Amino acid sequence: MIEELAWIGSAVFSAISTYWLHTRFSLSPILASSAVTLIVALAVQPLNTSEWVQAIPYAAIGGSFIGMSTKKNIKGFESVLLAALIFGLIFIHSSKFFEGFGGALGTSACISVLTAISWRKLIKRTRLTTKRAVNRVTK
Repeated sequence: MIEELAWIGSAVFSAISTYWLHTRFSLSPILASSAVTLIVALAVQPLNTSEWVQAIPYAAIGGSFIGMSTKKNIKGFESVLLAALIFGLIFIHSSKFFEGFGGALGTSACISVLTAISWRKLIKRTRLTTKRAVNRVTK
């Protein structure tokens, strides 16, 4: 349980930090991703005692891929957080599904971002449809 929380926490921290550096300070997405991943890897290095601890920087790399998204594609920290949580869940279970595939972290991050974008659009359409239905009933 602690392993999964560490991986998800690493992904969330990296996604939000990368997105923040990229959007607020106009840092290039690659530089922001690299800086955040380096910080996580250096912080974990002294604790490198078990296999699950060694996986924390990999979760950070995947999370930083999410943070590289532009404001046009993923709007707001809520969507970044949702995508990072989805990525964390995929990361926990990805060893079975992505065995032998190159680019598993990028693929998982892409799936997470697309899911978060779709979820946000679905919520927006549902609210709009509900609002229209209420307006029709009240007229």
